[in-house]
Amino acid sequence: MARTRRRLELIQRMKHPPQTNRWFLDIVLEHETTVLRLLDGLRTATAPGLRALREDLAAHTATPRFTEPGERARQLRDRLAQVHYDLLLRGDTITIAAHDPADRFDFADQVLAAFARFRTDRPPAEPPAPSPEPPTVMSLDTLEAGVLDLVAELHPAVFADLAAFRTANPALIDERLTRIDRELRFYLGYLRFIAPLREAGLPFCRPEVSTTEKGLLAREVFDLALAAALTRTGGHVVGNDIELRDGERILLVSGPNQGGKTTLARTFGQLHHLAALGCPVPGRQARLFLPDRILTHYARTETGRTGKLEEELLRMRRILDQATPDSVIVLNEIFTSTTTEDALALSTAVLTALSRLDAPCLWVSFLDELSRLDPKAVSMVSTVTDDGTRTYKLLRRAADGHAHAHAIAEKHGLTYARLTARISR
Repeated sequence: MARTRRRLELIQRMKHPPQTNRWFLDIVLEHETTVLRLLDGLRTATAPGLRALREDLAAHTATPRFTEPGERARQLRDRLAQVHYDLLLRGDTITIAAHDPADRFDFADQVLAAFARFRTDRPPAEPPAPSPEPPTVMSLDTLEAGVLDLVAELHPAVFADLAAFRTANPALIDERLTRIDRELRFYLGYLRFIAPLREAGLPFCRPEVSTTEKGLLAREVFDLALAAALTRTGGHVVGNDIELRDGERILLVSGPNQGGKTTLARTFGQLHHLAALGCPVPGRQARLFLPDRILTHYARTETGRTGKLEEELLRMRRILDQATPDSVIVLNEIFTSTTTEDALALSTAVLTALSRLDAPCLWVSFLDELSRLDPKAVSMVSTVTDDGTRTYKLLRRAADGHAHAHAIAEKHGLTYARLTARISR
């Protein structure tokens, strides 16, 4: 169907009606064949959605809107096959004449005799393998188009009917078929994309979804883009668990830099977006809310027309204006361009607005205090080992902004206890 759409677009740019109309005839027949092949391919489908699609296609292909163009196209093709003419070449003059059926003179013997001296005993070359796809639309050059015009003058009835056929079928492809084609191409492409990840042992699941329950439970989830890159290079993908329990709406994610916080924010958005599209989501288990929209706030480069803080405030205002209680919101490190005191004041105001809105939200922030300011907020923290190595695991626990700094100090022997012990020696 995509090829049919491309060919329709190509002939729209042609300026020569006889050849455009002839190409349209082929496109109609190609489209009919494609739809019938799709229907045939769905004969053994067992999934409810595919069975419903099969029934809808079967009903569509039985309607006159589908059957009549194909029947008419075959009739016109057969009539065009009966068009014969004589092409007379003399110097630089070409004459097109009506073909005389009584003229049976064959030039084949004369041509073979004239070129006999060029023959060799070598066997003829193998013909090239046929192309798996029909040739694309090829425009005639000026000379060929002129010949076709003269042929059309000799056979006005069939070429007039050909033009009328195209005029009578302006919308060849049903809008539903266009949508089905694009959606199937997307879903098949998505399955091809995640196939190597599945082969590498990464889990995917069919999520449970709800339009009323805003709780969230996701086990061993991961960012698709990062997982694809790590799988290609043999890297290890770390899965994380995310949960919003009864009454909880805002996940406040904090912890050391480069610890997986932004990756978790991307994962949170991907889960909701892919679930809304009906795709398998990356993770062992997922129970998700279906939002009316997903709104995000990530850092952008300054444009020069406004300061970074002003730009962030304006974007945040637009998000709050657009969001509904049924939206999902993702915020990543906002208000980093101002002082900690101002950032806390602004973030507290945003937190209050989000709590009042009651929409599910994941918010990556360097301000640990936020998770303690609202009963709907819950803390998640990116963790490190005792020697300060990042694990990329994010756990649901109270934020402690000093944990990573203490781990680094311990790694380098700079804790208060170790410093005083050395000094006392």
